[in-house]
Amino acid sequence: KPLVSNDSRHAAQSFLRCAWRIMKEGKKGTYYPPFPVLGLASDGQGVFMSCGGGGEKAAKEVPNVVQAHRYDESTGTMSTIASLDTVKSVVVFLSYGKALDLWLGSVSGGSRAFQLSVENNSITQLCEWTTETEGKGPSQNVVRLSPSGHLVATGGTDGRVKIFEASKLQVEPVLKHDCAKNDEVLDLDFSADNKTLASCDRTGSCRLWDPSSGQQLKVIDYKYSGAAVSVRVLRYLPPAENSPQLLLAAMSAPRGPACIALYNNDGNIVKEKKLDQSPLTAMELDHSAQQVCVNFVTGGKRIYSIPAMRCLKKVENVHELPAPCAAFVGNTAVSGSGDRSINLLTCKKGGSSGGGTSCLYLLFLIFITMVVTFFLLRIGIKSTMLSGEL
Repeated sequence: KPLVSNDSRHAAQSFLRCAWRIMKEGKKGTYYPPFPVLGLASDGQGVFMSCGGGGEKAAKEVPNVVQAHRYDESTGTMSTIASLDTVKSVVVFLSYGKALDLWLGSVSGGSRAFQLSVENNSITQLCEWTTETEGKGPSQNVVRLSPSGHLVATGGTDGRVKIFEASKLQVEPVLKHDCAKNDEVLDLDFSADNKTLASCDRTGSCRLWDPSSGQQLKVIDYKYSGAAVSVRVLRYLPPAENSPQLLLAAMSAPRGPACIALYNNDGNIVKEKKLDQSPLTAMELDHSAQQVCVNFVTGGKRIYSIPAMRCLKKVENVHELPAPCAAFVGNTAVSGSGDRSINLLTCKKGGSSGGGTSCLYLLFLIFITMVVTFFLLRIGIKSTMLSGEL
C-alpha cells in the first residue's frame, strides 16, 4: 500500500513542475512573477491567489497559471505555496467565496471553481460552466459567491447579470435568473444580508438587483461637478450594529477624475471624495471594511480609511503598467499588473503613515509650544531684572 496517495503525489509533482515559475523578490515590497498578473483574491487571513498568463499562443513562453501565496506581515516575507497550470486557458479574474472556502475564476466565456489545499500544496479545479454566449469572443469579467454560499453571480461582455444556484460548486451550478440585458458588466457584489446584488456596466450606471427574483430595483448614476463619471467597482460593507447597509463605489472617467462614494440602501450618497485627477484601475476593501486600496493608471496606489476616506498611505510608480487588480492580506494591500509585478504595501491600523503623520504633527506642536514658552519666560525674567535695576 503506498505511503502517499496518488492525489497527493500528483499534486506534489504538478507543484514541482511549476517550481521554476515561482516569482522573484525585488525591492520595496515588489515581486516579479513570470506572467502578467490579471487577477488577485485573498482569504483575508494571510493567503492570496494570483492569476494570469500569456494566452493560448504564448503558453510555452509565458505560463498560464493560478498561484497561491502566503504572506507573513510580522516578518514581511512571502512564499508561493501552490501553483496550477491552466494550460492554454487564461484566468483573468479571481474572487474568494468564504462560505464555501472556494476560489472562483473567470476564464474566457465562463467560470471555474478552485479548491486550495495548503497541506498538499495544491490547487484543484472542481467544476466549470459557460456563462457568456453572445457576440464575437464572449468573455466573463466577474464571478462572485453570495455570503450565504447559496448563489453565484456572474457578468461579462453579453451585458447580462446571471444568478446561479451554487449547490456547493462541486458540480456545474444551475442558472436561476438571467437578468435584463444592458451593456458589458464590469463588476458586481452581494450585500451581507444576501438581499441585494449590485452591478455596474459600461453604461456608467450602478444597478441594484433582487437576487431572489432577478428584478432590477434601482439605478444609481454618479456626477462630479455636474459631469457624469462612470461607476467602475462596487463593494458592500458589512453592516455595523444599528447602522444601515452601505455600498462603496469607485468611479472614474477615461481621463479622470477618480472618486469614491458611500451609498445607503436608498441610493443616496452618505459620503464622497475625489481621490485624484488621473483615472483609477482597481479598488478593494480589507476584510474588516476599515481600509480600501485604490490603484491608479499612473502605476501608483493609495490606502484610505473607511468611512472617513482619509489617505493613510500611498506609493507612486510601483508598476510600469496600470494595475487592474488588488487584494488585502490583513493590513497589507496587494496589487498586480500586466508588467509582471506584484506589490505589497502594509498599513498597520494605528500605525499607518497617516497616523504617523498625525503623531509627528503633534510632536511638532509640542516642540513649538515649548520653544515659545521658553522665550516668554526668558523675556519675563529679563523684564523683571530691568524693573529691579530701575
